[in-house]
Amino acid sequence: MNRLEIWNKNIVSSDLIYKLNPKNLNNIICLNDVVLKSTINTSINDPKDVIFGLVALELLTNQKAKVSRTRKSIAAFKTRKLVPISSKVTLRKKKMYSCIDFLICVVFPKWTQLKELEKRSLVITKTSISLGFSNLTMFPQLTKEYEQLPKEMGLTVTLNSINIVNKSDLLMLLSEYQTPVIL
Repeated sequence: MNRLEIWNKNIVSSDLIYKLNPKNLNNIICLNDVVLKSTINTSINDPKDVIFGLVALELLTNQKAKVSRTRKSIAAFKTRKLVPISSKVTLRKKKMYSCIDFLICVVFPKWTQLKELEKRSLVITKTSISLGFSNLTMFPQLTKEYEQLPKEMGLTVTLNSINIVNKSDLLMLLSEYQTPVIL
């Protein structure tokens, strides 16, 4: 078992029971999956640039990435139907906990703008939180390949959860993993 998975099983779940006081033990909030999505601004004009995102995600997660395509043509965005636009990886169970542990222990300390994750810097929906990274030098797996990667490449990490009642519960779950979140 991963270090963060043991922490979640023994400490986070019991702590959330005391804090949230759920009616049923199956209603405890927990993470469902983590989605890493790589986007490149120039992929609209040159669909071959999606390959850089595929390679970067495979280096980060050791899992095969999937290409996302446009669903319909939109003239304002200059896109056509079924053109590759980004790539993504969905992580669950052990790989999810190892990815979150890697983010907390390795990436966040290297992030120079990070003092505390504020509510306005996160994209929060009812059941997920998204973080955006524009500088990929924080990831040690990509330091050798950083010169070959496009400068407009970004990475979005989305943490999806289940059994969430409101957004503050989701921020509380993140703070349980000892991430610097302002509640």
